[in-house]
Amino acid sequence: MQRVDIGKRVRGRREAVGLTQQALADELGVTHQHVSRIEGGDAMPSLELVVRLAERFGVTTDELLTGAAQAPVDLAGAIRSDRTLSRDAKRHLIGLISELRHG
Repeated sequence: MQRVDIGKRVRGRREAVGLTQQALADELGVTHQHVSRIEGGDAMPSLELVVRLAERFGVTTDELLTGAAQAPVDLAGAIRSDRTLSRDAKRHLIGLISELRHG
């Protein structure tokens, strides 16, 4: 399982925009101790706080949570959920993708 380093990313973003822990805490409506604990890896922000942090820093929640600027696309899932494709078309497309990846 991949370790979540959201605290490091929060600290990096906070410093990049020139905010103190107290200033960020004030904007978010939390204590500076909570911001400090998140940055130190001693606490995880709630999902609501992750969303607010992402909005404040102008990044995606994926970027805060994983460090990836863009979430990887689940092509097989997208194909399975497409209602315009027949069952056979879905099976063939997923097979083709699998072959290309492992081929």
